[in-house]
Amino acid sequence: MYLVFLLLLFAAAPQAYAEPLFVAVPDHATTVDGGLSRGVAFGDVDGDGDPDLLVANTINYPEFLYRNDGERFVQVMETAPSLAGGFTEGVNWIDFDNDGDLDIFATRTNSPNALYRNDGDWSFVEVEAGDLTADRSTSSMACWADIDGDGWLDVFVVNRGGENDVLYRNHNGQLFERVADGIAGRAGGDGRACVLADLDGDSDPDLYVGNFVDSSTSPPTKQRNYLFFNQGGFEFDEKTQGEIVESRALTYGISAADANNDGHADLFVTNIGRGDRNQLYLGDGQGRFRLHDAGLRTPVDTPSKGHTWGDFDLDGDLDVAIANGTEGTEHIQNELYLNDGKANFTAVTDEAFVTDANISAGIARADIDMDGDLDLYVANWGDGDEDNRLYRNRSQGAWLKLTLAGATSNRMGVGARVAITIRQDGQTSRQTRWLTATTGYASQNEPVLHFGLGEATGIEELSVDWPSGRHDEFSDVAANQHLHLTEGDALDKQ
Repeated sequence: MYLVFLLLLFAAAPQAYAEPLFVAVPDHATTVDGGLSRGVAFGDVDGDGDPDLLVANTINYPEFLYRNDGERFVQVMETAPSLAGGFTEGVNWIDFDNDGDLDIFATRTNSPNALYRNDGDWSFVEVEAGDLTADRSTSSMACWADIDGDGWLDVFVVNRGGENDVLYRNHNGQLFERVADGIAGRAGGDGRACVLADLDGDSDPDLYVGNFVDSSTSPPTKQRNYLFFNQGGFEFDEKTQGEIVESRALTYGISAADANNDGHADLFVTNIGRGDRNQLYLGDGQGRFRLHDAGLRTPVDTPSKGHTWGDFDLDGDLDVAIANGTEGTEHIQNELYLNDGKANFTAVTDEAFVTDANISAGIARADIDMDGDLDLYVANWGDGDEDNRLYRNRSQGAWLKLTLAGATSNRMGVGARVAITIRQDGQTSRQTRWLTATTGYASQNEPVLHFGLGEATGIEELSVDWPSGRHDEFSDVAANQHLHLTEGDALDKQ
């Protein structure tokens, strides 16, 4: 395997174009690796301002770790953690010790999960962190948030095969303690995905868990998903009624996003089972959800796993890209849906992202070339050891990016809520984003908040509600900037 793998060639500023929105980085310009890949995570590991890349691999492949040097991605091997192979499903870039850099967490099959501390200069050290790294499990994915508001990121780990999922409390970045009874009514499931986000408007993270098979029945049947509301002190109340928890499907991916621009978190669920459709549930900000027929009309027998939300066309609302495929199926196409701003979606049908056929798993987005729009990386998992795929966004429009740094809150700012108000064509509109540490299935977007602004030249108001409870406000913010905001301080341009 070559030491250097070129994943992209950056071009000059994009020129005017019609379609397509995304273009595949051509094989003659890049080498795209395949490792029976599952999850993918973007994050600025070395603090140079651009997102680096981590890919989880299975069946004794090592993980792929890439440094973005501004012109290409370079595979890092000598100074990277010794992820020597096995079956890794999910990966996170997370600042568990609040030192300002991104560490690695990997969820694995039939072995303890692994935590690697970032010591700078692309040097990572595997650490023992109490129960979190001692428990032997078969884990699909991990979701991170500050559950108890103490300024440290805790973690919920989703397990397969009837094993109980586990919540771990972070003790000052030194060790993680298993929380024995923090989630009322929790039974062993067959988990695949989770999201921690404020689903009832009280500013603390709630939990939604996506499950697969209920093995307690004979024969096994499709499992229902779980929804828990945070009551403080690591205590949760389970919601047991309503379609969002009573519907049974083979769920593989979950995310929270404001699909209809009403300021409330909605939930999107991707399923792989025969007869299952993907489901969008609109939230009312008080913990109630209703199923919305949004035009996300994935064919009934299309198995969907990963997905990611982003304003891909920079028009001021969130679109969604879906990664499809599972073992035992023919190579199938992924999906891209554009939003009209009211959670009504139109499928894009005629570009490489949706015509390339693979068995895909995780997907994540980041601004890899720092031009203000969101690019896509898809992890493929098939018996042919398929190459993964990178797609460059060519959209035109104004934008804003925001990197957060907590002071009293956790250093990454995970759980912060950012809202902006813009004026365009005489109309005022509002957008809301939350910084979460996961997307879809086993993956993570670049932890940078991104807003498409259309033709607006600036932002009238910008507000940040931090996990600590602090509220910061700013006005007259110019468009087309990547800003850095430390809790309680002024905005700084990166």
